[in-house]
Parts: sequence; C-alpha cells; structure tokens
Amino acid sequence: MPTLESPDTPKTDQVTPDKTTTKRNKMLRNAITTCTNYRKKLVQDWQVSVDYRRGKPFATQSDENRVVVNLDWSFTKEKQSSLFSQVPAVRVNHPPQTVAPEMAPWLHSFEQRINDTLVQAGIETAMDEVLPDCINAAGIGIVAVSHEALTEDVTVPAVDLATLPPEIQQQIMLTGLLPNGIPLPMETVPRIVDKRYLINRVSPANFLWPISFTGSDFDNSPWIGRSGYVTWVEAQRRWKLDPAKKRQYVGLDSNTQELITSDTERKAETESDELVAFDEVFYKKYLYDENTKLYNAIQHVVFIHGEENPVIDEPWKGQEVDQNGNLIGAIKYPIRVITLSYITDEAIPPSDSAVGRPQVNEIIKSRTQMVLQREHSLPVRTIDVNRVDPTVVFNLMRGKWQAMIPVQGSGQNVITEVARSNFPQENFSFDIIANRDLSRIWNLNQDATGAQVETKGEAQEIASSAQTRTARERAKVGKFFCGIAEVLGGLICLYEDPSTLGQGFDPVVSKTLAYSILADSTVLLDSNQRLQRIQEFVNMYAKSGWVNLEPVLKEAATLTGLDPATVIRAPQPPPPAEPNISLRLTGTEDLRDPMTVGMLIARGQAPTPQQIEQGKQLIIQAGPPAIQQISPPGGGTVGPDGTVTPGPPVPTFVPPVPMPIQNTGPIPAPPPVGVGEDNPNFSAMPKVNQRILQRDAD
Repeated sequence: MPTLESPDTPKTDQVTPDKTTTKRNKMLRNAITTCTNYRKKLVQDWQVSVDYRRGKPFATQSDENRVVVNLDWSFTKEKQSSLFSQVPAVRVNHPPQTVAPEMAPWLHSFEQRINDTLVQAGIETAMDEVLPDCINAAGIGIVAVSHEALTEDVTVPAVDLATLPPEIQQQIMLTGLLPNGIPLPMETVPRIVDKRYLINRVSPANFLWPISFTGSDFDNSPWIGRSGYVTWVEAQRRWKLDPAKKRQYVGLDSNTQELITSDTERKAETESDELVAFDEVFYKKYLYDENTKLYNAIQHVVFIHGEENPVIDEPWKGQEVDQNGNLIGAIKYPIRVITLSYITDEAIPPSDSAVGRPQVNEIIKSRTQMVLQREHSLPVRTIDVNRVDPTVVFNLMRGKWQAMIPVQGSGQNVITEVARSNFPQENFSFDIIANRDLSRIWNLNQDATGAQVETKGEAQEIASSAQTRTARERAKVGKFFCGIAEVLGGLICLYEDPSTLGQGFDPVVSKTLAYSILADSTVLLDSNQRLQRIQEFVNMYAKSGWVNLEPVLKEAATLTGLDPATVIRAPQPPPPAEPNISLRLTGTEDLRDPMTVGMLIARGQAPTPQQIEQGKQLIIQAGPPAIQQISPPGGGTVGPDGTVTPGPPVPTFVPPVPMPIQNTGPIPAPPPVGVGEDNPNFSAMPKVNQRILQRDAD
C-alpha cells in the first residue's frame, strides 16, 4: 500500500541522524522485529479460520469419508450484513456554534465534501474487506487513510512578486531583471499535478503494534504501523532512492509479506517481482521527544529493507502547527483499527470463527458419523438353501434376481431380512445442542439460548437481548467508521483550499469538529421495511404539527414505485381555524335571539332575506284547512237570521323587522405561535388492545 507523499525526502545516503534519533530508531526496529515474530504465531491460527470459511478445514487428505459443514461462510456473511451493509452519511457538528448554525455557513458544504470524498477514496470496499477480517480471520480489522500526490519539478521565482511594487513587477515581466540589473533569482519546487485520497485495507498479517500494549483503543498505543511493499518505480519516486543501490533494496524475504492464505503459488509469484519492502510507523512524539509540547503531535518513520537508517523521519504530513501553535489537520493515527471483543490484557482478541471452531468440529464429526451409518447399515437378507433351487440361490447372492422365486412348499421364511443397526437418537440431540451453542456464540438466532419459550413476551425478551448485543457491536462499527471520516476530514482541512470548503471556513476548526452517524444507518433495509417505518412515523407524529410531510411522502412514493413528481402535489395552505362551538336550537324563541342569529351568520348558516320571504309564503300556503262557514271580518259568527255576533279580537300577524346583515368576511387566521407551542398537549394517538377469546375465534 502506498504511503503519504514526501517529495522533499533526501536520498537515503544523505540522512545523518543524531545519537538520540539513532537510539530511538534502533528501538523502533527492535520493536518491529519482535512484533513480526509474534505475528507469525497468530497468522497460523488466522489461516485456519480462513480455511474453515473457504470450506477446506482439513489440512490432509484421508481415505475415510469426512463431511464438510461450512457454517463459517454463512455465519460470516450474515453477521457482516447485520453490522454494515451500506455507507451511512456522516454528520459534522461544530460544538462552539451548535446553538447558532448560521454562524458556520460552511458546515453543510464541508460535510458534503467529506461524504463525497469517503466514497471516492474507497470506504465501501475497505469496509467490505475489513469486517470479514474482524469476524472470521483475525478478530481485528485495519485500514489506512492517506493522501497522495503526483508532483513535477518547476522553476519559479524565489521572490514573491506580489509583495513588490507594481512598477518593479512590470519591469521584471519585461526584462526578467531586478531594478539594479541583477537577474531574478529562481528556485526549483515541486508542483502537484494530481492528487487523491485513499482508504485501503491493511491485512492483519501486515499490522504492526507494540506487543506490550494491552488495550482495545489503539489510539492510546505509543506507536502503530504496518508492513508492506511497493514496486521499485514507486519506491524511487516516493523516497528518492539511489538507483545504484537497486539490488540492495529490491527483494522480499520470508519476514516481509505474510499472507493469511495457504496458497504457496501466490507467495512465490509475489517474491519474484521487483518489489521494495518497507515498515511504516506512526508514534506519538511526546513519548519519545522531551521537547514536544503537543500531545497529539505524530511522527512518521519509514524503514525499507536493505537500509539501516529510515528513509522518512519527519512530522507526519497529515497535521501541521500554525503560527499560533494550534495543531490542525488529523489528530488521530491514520491507521484505524477495529475490534468487536476484548480479552483481558490482550490487544488482539480471537474472532468468532476461532471461538466457535470446537462446535464446528463437533458438527462435522456428527455429520460424518451419519454418513458412515448410511453407508454401512445396508439391507441384508438370508436364504433357506434347503428350500430354494441352487441356481436361484446363486443369482440371489450375486444380486441379480428380484423376480419370482420358485420354492418347494410355502414361501414364508424362505427369504428373510436381517435387522439393521439404527443410528442412536441421542446423536441427533447432540447435533442440535452443538448448533445451538454455535448460534449462541455468533449471536445470530433468537432461540440461541435454548430456553423454552411459552409466551409472546418471553420470545420478545429473548429477541431484545440478542438485539442488544448486535446493537453494541454495530455501535463499534459506527465508531470505527466515524474515526476514518475524522482522519479524512483532517486531511481535507489541511490539503484543500479553504475557499472551496465554504464561506468563513478556517482549518483551525479541524480539532473541534465532532463526527457522527444516525442510529442504525449502517444497515440496509429493503423497501417494505422502510415503508413500514415511514408508516409508523406518520401514524405517531404526523398530527403533532412539527413534521414536514412532503419529503416523507416523496420517499414513500418512491419506495412504492410511483413518481413523486406526479403523485405528490404542492402543499396547500391550511384553512383558517374555526371555533369549535356547539349550538342547540330548542324553539322559535332561539331563532329570534340576536346572538344566535349572529353566530349563524358568522358560520354562513343564516338564511338570506329571499329565503325568509319564501318561508313566509310557504307557511301561508301550508296554513290550517279552510272553514266551510264564512266568517265575517273580525272573527265573529253569523246567526240564522243573518245577525252578526262579534267575536274576540284576532291578533294580526306582524312580520318581524329583519335585522341588518353585516358582511364581516372570513375569520382571519390566528397569529403564528412559537416552536413547541402549537400543540403543548400533544401525545401519541390512542391505541386499543383487544384480546380475542378462543370461543370468539371459533
């Protein structure tokens, strides 16, 4: 794997370290040698775990039939999918300005730059390669985050022309001379032609760490590093090696490149190339240099095989100290390490495959016994030779005859079958127990505990316990991912033009940024699962008044297979709020009440004058039936002789004077309220839990 570019590194024969540096480099070389020897012992066990996953657990061939039950393959893929199946979006927070985001307008563009660069640098491939290392092979996964650049030498003025007066600048452009006639001094500097960011997996067989370190957070390790090799051309370009010493540098020995594989042909082919092996170490400078005043300052040292002194021994170019003494850039090691477990006082824990190997061997042995039982427990028959013709006996013994058999007398008990030996039933029980123990180790099945589940609540409790363990390991993967993003963000702060990262961006903020991801955002959900989550969210929180449903509905339409631009319309303004008033009319007196009539007018339910006039006419037309005897005016009666007897006075109908109707218009909308004051009594929608009795179900 390539290392960070260092174009100013001198040739190896020009490095002359002092006594203190020489002593420190010798100590580092001894530590690297000790780690390499210790690593060889671990690589042997790591190779066995990989062989089990590849379905080749047996080191030698055997005449006895053996069944390979490749459980590590399926378990590794299943656990990897549950921990990391998609690249999440990184969220960047600036603690001093979290209250007022408008004070950091660059934050969104910087966050977007990190997410785009993560994908371009190869984070998805690196995670797909690292997790199997951690789950199956070695119990540990490593990636290296780096920035590389291709440069070319160009000649530029040694004087900054921008600082000179305009008339002198014009003279230099015309004549190339300074005012006193002296030629303009020139110098050769490297110019960046192309650059890139890389996130590459480091094989656990190439990992370097102090074997005395007993923690699980390798950012607390005194030093950390890796072994590797590059081609001769790449090594010469990076480290300015002397071409005359090519034969001294090229070549790999048995300690150079360990592989977690038993493929010897690949090793032989690798050793035949013109490769230069190196050991790269990053250490905390304050632990080895008493003059260092910064805890997070990192020193970068690179040793190559065939050279005693390091070809690079300088402050790591992934960080820089500004004029105010602030350390900007990445403050963590560029080599990131993940472990899912921890064994007391052991930095390298065993993998799930290594821990579950005894159960896998037991299952393999059990399945082998089942196969042998089927092969050896074959049907065997006996023949009464005294009652069967010898020719028939001969054909039966050779297995040729399955038709009619002539016998003398009754055919009963002429040919009988010998009882076969049955496979013990307890062996099946042991096989089930071994599978259950293996599932408990990998934490993949909800019934891994083997408990007798009788109720739905017990099943949910067991599932919750298993999900808690998975969530813990998923959080470790998320922390590892955020660590990679943090180092990459520090490199971006250092190597990118601040003006391209947003208005007001200052690289000094690199040490105060906090990186995070959403909960469970590393798990890929199918469309049905995402739709179900959206439905639960809408049912629970849509009525709160704090949710913008437009993006939620667009995502739901997309997951359903519909075009959001077609089915989702622009949000409509809500209707004006109306008072929730209940009005009960008990008689005509209520209709003559001015307050009641005013409320009807306000709600648009009062009749118009034309409707009132129509009502009058309808009442007159629907009056009492006409009397046959003609009554005189005034309500009297007429006698037989024609005399009129006046009656009581009849009240005349005087229509009420209609009240003037004022066109008040619609009720204006209430003034806007503050955030959180719209629905202070908001709560979840009520639910009804109903238990269906068995008799009702029947």
